[in-house]
Parts: sequence; structure tokens; C-alpha cells
Amino acid sequence: MSTTAAIELLQSALSTTLILAAPVLAVLIAFALVINILQTLTQLHDHTLIFVPKLLGAGIVILLLLPWLLGRLAEYATDVYRTASYHRL
Repeated sequence: MSTTAAIELLQSALSTTLILAAPVLAVLIAFALVINILQTLTQLHDHTLIFVPKLLGAGIVILLLLPWLLGRLAEYATDVYRTASYHRL
């Protein structure tokens, strides 16, 4: 495998990782922002108040987006297999 093929595979792996992680991270940031504002307003600073809603939010987002996430991952795996088999010839 050439160096350019390896670099292309690494770039596609990183971009796929960012695309798959972005929705979950966006929801976690939104939950954290809302909860931190509520904690500031109520002056109630407890770490479990942040952890549980973020955990539930991430779980719900992953369950809702699971078909899309698996489709993108399967598409990436197919592309990697095709690229690897093409460069072996």
C-alpha cells in the first residue's frame, strides 16, 4: 500500500469519526449548557445533576440515530475494503 493510500484511509477514518460523534457531542454540550444555567440560577452545584441528564440524553440520541450511525459505519467499512482490495492489485 502506498503512502498516499494510507493517508487517504486515515483522513476518511477521521472524518467519519467526527461525523458520527458530532450529533452526540452537540446534544451533550446543549444539555450541559442548560443544566449549568439552571444550577447557576438555583445555586445548587451537585455533580450528579449534570451526569444523569447528560447520560440519558446521549443514550436517547444514540438510540434515535442508531440506523443512520450504522449505515454510515457500514458505508465506511465497505469503502475501506474496496480501497484496500484495489491497492493490493
